[in-house]
Amino acid sequence: MMSEEDIKKYHELVEKLEMEKKNKTPVDDRGPNDLTKRIEILEFRNEKLHNYNQKLIEEVRSLRSKLYIKEN
Repeated sequence: MMSEEDIKKYHELVEKLEMEKKNKTPVDDRGPNDLTKRIEILEFRNEKLHNYNQKLIEEVRSLRSKLYIKEN
């Protein structure tokens, strides 16, 4: 059962969402536990981390080649 405080918070949230819809701002009303939203976030992070990892690999290869040239 919802307390009065919970009901007030719910109504405030509903009013806020309605105001955002009136202002035509994009509204993402999916909760933090929504699986499709979570998958989108994880895919985005995976892509960014993969790109950063590729950048680091190239940097390491470059430094190794420079070191190898200096040794010979």
